[in-house]
Amino acid sequence: MTDIEETLPILTGNKGIYQLLRPLGAGSFGDTFLAIDLKTFNQRHCVVKRLRNSQHSPEIVAGIKKAFEREAKVLEDLGDKSGNIPCLYDYFSLTVTDPHLHTPQEFYYLVQQYIEGEDLKKELEQQGRFSEAKVLALLNNILPVLEFIHKNNVIHRDIKPSNIVRSQAKAEDNKFYLIDFGAVKQVIEGKIYTTETSIVFGTPAYAPLEQSRGEKVDYSSDLYALAASCVQLLTGELPDNSRVNQLWNWQKYPYISKHLGEILKRMLQEDPRSRFQSAEEVMEALNKRDDQRHRDENNGGGEKTIIISTSQPRFIKVLLTTAIILTTAGGLIAIYRHQNPDTQNITTIPGQLFAHQQFGIEIKYPRDWKAEKQEYSPLTGGTIAKIFPHTSSPNLEVGLFIRIEDIQKSQTLSEYNQAAIEKIKKSVKNVQILEQQSKKLNNREGYQIIYTGQDPIYNFRFKAMEVWTISDSKVYILTYRAEEKLYDPFLKDVEQTMIRSFHIEPILGL
Repeated sequence: MTDIEETLPILTGNKGIYQLLRPLGAGSFGDTFLAIDLKTFNQRHCVVKRLRNSQHSPEIVAGIKKAFEREAKVLEDLGDKSGNIPCLYDYFSLTVTDPHLHTPQEFYYLVQQYIEGEDLKKELEQQGRFSEAKVLALLNNILPVLEFIHKNNVIHRDIKPSNIVRSQAKAEDNKFYLIDFGAVKQVIEGKIYTTETSIVFGTPAYAPLEQSRGEKVDYSSDLYALAASCVQLLTGELPDNSRVNQLWNWQKYPYISKHLGEILKRMLQEDPRSRFQSAEEVMEALNKRDDQRHRDENNGGGEKTIIISTSQPRFIKVLLTTAIILTTAGGLIAIYRHQNPDTQNITTIPGQLFAHQQFGIEIKYPRDWKAEKQEYSPLTGGTIAKIFPHTSSPNLEVGLFIRIEDIQKSQTLSEYNQAAIEKIKKSVKNVQILEQQSKKLNNREGYQIIYTGQDPIYNFRFKAMEVWTISDSKVYILTYRAEEKLYDPFLKDVEQTMIRSFHIEPILGL
């Protein structure tokens, strides 16, 4: 057991009293701890970073202290405003006994929000390479964060998978946090350089050439590092092994679309002037379909997908996020088909129970499927759960989606049916209605529609079934969606296990 583990003191800061629980990391310049704030009512968890004023050259000490202070300032200025950056709780210095030297030393402490989750480096190691749809979901989160921090004249300088954390909090499904704005993790691990121009900023595998040389960086330097991170997540290889002549060679990977590959290639240009100059430009490029690009330039039109800017109106975000849910599912099932051609041998294993207490619903699903609870929000199209099959592809996120929509008390089922069908006809590309009929759901009067359409991202035909019913001024909607060739193999699981078992127990006060 180390000295750090033997003695975990209680620290009195400017704003809180912190009980250190366990070490999270240690190095020659400092340590990080998981802690609780004893001064808060619920004794909230937090991360305490401790920087030791060690016996090093004045230049090095000044450099690591500057990085530490820089992170504190960024978290204080931007954490609460962003929503994807940890918040700063406290910043202070104390003179305490060094657990290694056993002499009084000055320490600097930074206390920040604890993000419950795994960084993407660990996720890549545990689950394997990411699908393109999963990377697009990441970009959907991180590009608006970069747009925000860049507009506030902040450059991160050390974007990489280990500095992006996917939250595992129940209320923050699929939300990503950008951490370590001062590259403090490198300080704590003892990884510093000898000149102030390059001290602690940047990791060689992800840093652009100008940053590696200790030259001036700009907003495009962060975009380069983000693209390098995406390369690693998509391929499972370190960026240096995935580029030819320092450029991203996406043609080596047939499962990556030309559209995304070309965008990453431009983000990875050696000359900063040849890259996108802002996160907003990258979002605009991602929003343009590859097969629509020429038409957009000549006609000023075209379809928009995937990336949502923080500056877009709320109702547009609602529509785009709903499209993301459905198109992401379709894209991933295409990947599944490629990797698993023998889909006819899928077997149904009955029954696990998924319950959502807030909305009083229960549904049974096969044991070879997985259920994930979603935070109810208009920004997610009212989706509260998604249930999808376990397969050899760990990134598969397709299957059945459960959504809830609020309606007026006076709206009848017949009126809703008409409005919903018209919405499907207008929003689905090349839609063809196959069936529509009355159908009971949870022993209530409901409606069912089956239709096909063209996936706007991956350009294949999909088939979907939606079943809904009304209860207490809410519409409960079950949507099953798959590529046409994969629709029937999973249909038995959906109809006989899930739709048949769906149960609503109205909650008073909702």
